[in-house]
Amino acid sequence: MSERWKYQLKTGLIWGISFSIILQVFDLLEMSFSQAFLSKRSLLRMLFFIVTGIFVVSYFSWKQKIKKEVTEKSI
Repeated sequence: MSERWKYQLKTGLIWGISFSIILQVFDLLEMSFSQAFLSKRSLLRMLFFIVTGIFVVSYFSWKQKIKKEVTEKSI
């Protein structure tokens, strides 16, 4: 597995899971624990955030990391 995909999986999973949990904690104000964390809607939302984190958020984060490394090497 390439370095880019390792980075994207690690970063995307962390972002997706943490963002989803934060939103589900806010849902706890209005719902029970099982509705907020174990319902089909919440699991699909978590899957959506994880996929978005891996393919979108971490892609742009990877690009910034590479850009930063290139500028540091040129200085």
